[in-house]
Amino acid sequence: MHFSNIWGHTDLTNSIIKEDWSAVKTHCELHPRDAKVWTKRVGFFDGEHESQVLPIHQAVALYAPRDVIERIATTYPEGVRSKETAFKRLPVHIACQSGASADVVSALLSFYPEGAQVKDTLGRLPIHYACSNGASAEVVEALLAAYLWAAAAQDIHSWLPIHVACHFGASTEVVRALLNAFPDSIQARTEKGSTPLKLIQKINCKNKEEILSLLEDEAWKHWHGPMKDHSSTFHSSAGTGLHHRRRGPASSAA
Repeated sequence: MHFSNIWGHTDLTNSIIKEDWSAVKTHCELHPRDAKVWTKRVGFFDGEHESQVLPIHQAVALYAPRDVIERIATTYPEGVRSKETAFKRLPVHIACQSGASADVVSALLSFYPEGAQVKDTLGRLPIHYACSNGASAEVVEALLAAYLWAAAAQDIHSWLPIHVACHFGASTEVVRALLNAFPDSIQARTEKGSTPLKLIQKINCKNKEEILSLLEDEAWKHWHGPMKDHSSTFHSSAGTGLHHRRRGPASSAA
């Protein structure tokens, strides 16, 4: 992680905390050095974990709009590559954890595409947090476009993004996107032995039957082979088990 030797509160961090986005953009223009200032924040995660963060970490946590994120990132490009100290998370992790929009996540990835493949101390990629916090299919697809292997990435408890998505009742389109990217995930088990199908069976969400049908369909294809009319709908990455299929029809979000 890159650390500036600058610490403390500035007018920039105060404006971010107040969510005065116009003032934030003006301050970046007039005092660009403040975008490098690290601040100690008590309760930054879940109201209890202290962390040292940059202005961009704070801005994404407070749902700053895309133009503000782009202004801060342009002012201090190294910030999008910098990890906060509690869980070693990048701004893109925090954006996904905070339920940021697709345009904000895409903006962060445009500055640092490799951020999609960086794990935090829990072994989680940004996509794990997107799947646990109600992200749209557009957010998940942006993360997969930046790093297709994200669909096959396990955290320290062997949870793939699809396990997380099923556990939290993600939208049908999110589950479909993850299956399309990594069909073999249908049989993957967590540390405690749960498959995606087992996890969705344990919860209640309005699209539960849709996801069950989708997973059962994929399980059937896994054991019996794809139907002929499915064979041309994806491009295979030979030997990897990763695919990028065209999206199916839109489904309602969870």
